[in-house]
Amino acid sequence: MYSSKLAKCGIKMSFDHWKPARTSFFVYIDLSDNEISGSPAWFLNQAELLFEFQASGNKLRFDMGKLSFTKSLRTLDLSRNIVFGKVPKAVAKLEKLNLSQTHLCGKLPATKFPARAFADNDCLGPILEMHRLIILLSNMTHKM
Repeated sequence: MYSSKLAKCGIKMSFDHWKPARTSFFVYIDLSDNEISGSPAWFLNQAELLFEFQASGNKLRFDMGKLSFTKSLRTLDLSRNIVFGKVPKAVAKLEKLNLSQTHLCGKLPATKFPARAFADNDCLGPILEMHRLIILLSNMTHKM
């Protein structure tokens, strides 16, 4: 089993070209704040033992709705990427989630996650609009 913490390493690559011989060896991966493009969907759909995947602040581009999470995945951070599509219901089983600052749309599935896990998306459901309104009103009240 492997853990890979490669955050802020200046990695420039495409996930589409990364083809490890076996995906079952990976348990923890942190690729945050690099210049990684492409789609990790094939990897996330096959990595049976993957417990945590962090890839915030990259150039990942894929349809989130095509992900089928493995049973082992507990933490997912895809914030600050070009992730689009709908949020799948399977995110509800995760323990930690950050999908903020992406391009997700549609109705959010029922989850235990706070609105900040989905903040600053293009067109996610009414929960986020209500959250934005509360913040706006709170800021206005403090300025008075």
